[in-house]
Amino acid sequence: MKKLTLIFAFFLIGLTSQVNFAQNKTNDKETLIKIVRFLEEKPFDKDAKKYREWGFLYVVETKDVSVTLCTNAIKPAMEKKNKNSGELLIHFSLAMAAFKLENPDKANDETATQIAGIESMLKSYEAMVREKPKAKFAGMDELVEKRNNNTLAAHIQANSCQEDKK
Repeated sequence: MKKLTLIFAFFLIGLTSQVNFAQNKTNDKETLIKIVRFLEEKPFDKDAKKYREWGFLYVVETKDVSVTLCTNAIKPAMEKKNKNSGELLIHFSLAMAAFKLENPDKANDETATQIAGIESMLKSYEAMVREKPKAKFAGMDELVEKRNNNTLAAHIQANSCQEDKK
């Protein structure tokens, strides 16, 4: 039920967005990858919202890539108290799509995709904290610690959504 709520929320965001979907399909994959890398470094840039919206629309509308949004592994980071949870959740989704586009041989490896998405999301989070120290959030810090202790992959596998697909 929670996955459906998130999907519906993303759908509404897509419908209400004022961003024009890019017409040049040959560069869209590269654009998404560049957006993800940019948002890892400058998540509060004046154009960040526009880039997130464009990336989200691309992922929703394209047939080039699709992602499964499994938030089990990032639940502590997605609490309502985290004022940046929306941006981070979208970043997580975009980063997973970028990973699949960059690594077509691993496009069906959901664990590798989730790991790549979370690692990219953590880079964006760390950039947020560098720019605005008040963006610090305990749930995100727990994930950073798991990454730094090399236990992130085990955490993701233990919190997989595989059993949710029954």
